[in-house]
Amino acid sequence: MKLECSKKSLLNAINIVSKAVSTRSTLPILNCILLTGDREGFRLLASDRELSIETDNIESDLYEKGSVAIDAKMFADIIKALPTEMVTLTVDEKNVCHIKSGKSEFTINGQPAEQFPEVPVVNKRENIVLKSADIKNMIKQTIFSVATDESKPILTGELFKFDENCFNAVAIDGFRVSWRKTVCEYDGYTEMVVPSKTLNELARLLSDDENEKATIYYSSSYILFEIKGCTIVSRLLDGEFLNYENLFVENSPVKLTANTHELLSAFERATIVSEDNKKTPVILTIKENNLNIRTTTDRGLVNEDVPITLDGEELVITFNARYIIDILKVVEEEYVTMNFNTNKSPCIVTGVTNHDYKYLVLPINPR
Repeated sequence: MKLECSKKSLLNAINIVSKAVSTRSTLPILNCILLTGDREGFRLLASDRELSIETDNIESDLYEKGSVAIDAKMFADIIKALPTEMVTLTVDEKNVCHIKSGKSEFTINGQPAEQFPEVPVVNKRENIVLKSADIKNMIKQTIFSVATDESKPILTGELFKFDENCFNAVAIDGFRVSWRKTVCEYDGYTEMVVPSKTLNELARLLSDDENEKATIYYSSSYILFEIKGCTIVSRLLDGEFLNYENLFVENSPVKLTANTHELLSAFERATIVSEDNKKTPVILTIKENNLNIRTTTDRGLVNEDVPITLDGEELVITFNARYIIDILKVVEEEYVTMNFNTNKSPCIVTGVTNHDYKYLVLPINPR
């Protein structure tokens, strides 16, 4: 294989595929990026057997076809260090790769392309087309509720459910539920659970451009995303997702409405006196027109009042501050509503006018 391309284009392609390179495998081939030059063009591919990312064709002058697998970290370090913008890549029959730029030249040993794992084939007979920005926002507004504890593997992913022109994204970690929905043009029904790693990488690569589209293809075991710049193929998680809809009680006897920014700022200040702000318990005292937020730790005390509109009875309830903060950071409305039943029941957070998202948070039970 022999080709010329720009350093900038090559670095961008490496950045796209790099997160699919395995970091834990004992198989050297999974630490590599596959370079392929054929009649379709020149592109890069990385895979850890669970997640595969392949770039679209990279702008280049391809003189000889071929392919080789090169250690990902070394390849990235070399390309970053090259002195000029144009790069020449040459691969011989022994999989030795020569990289030249200006007066610098590297010779590194590659591995046969045939040893690289094949990307699973996903049938493209049926697809779902969505706005890239919609998928990106929905992941951002739910991904923090995905479980990190692998004792329940199904909860380490996020439910994508398509149901009669409605796309639902749901994440549950055992302490909270994040549910976001939006309209889509798919009028059938299907659902799948996508691993959180895949969604994090997808969100990283998706565009914010409202005019760009993403196409989803799926099978019983895999999901494929075609987006601008690359194609992502991921294994789906096996198992039955929790029935989340019944958790959201419609009528609550206690409902407060507050300014989202003011509420977020108050909760963030409440964590300052905690050594571990991921586990800061905050006591909420809800009274007419006022929410008192109080935190007491070995390091100090925080006490703050936030103006609210209250519909219902007074209540005292305790939460992990971080769970509330994660929600308030992604709420896009000026005002937010928090719904309560008792001091042992979950809080349900919704928008005042926008009901396309719902969040549920379990309290810390009083002693």
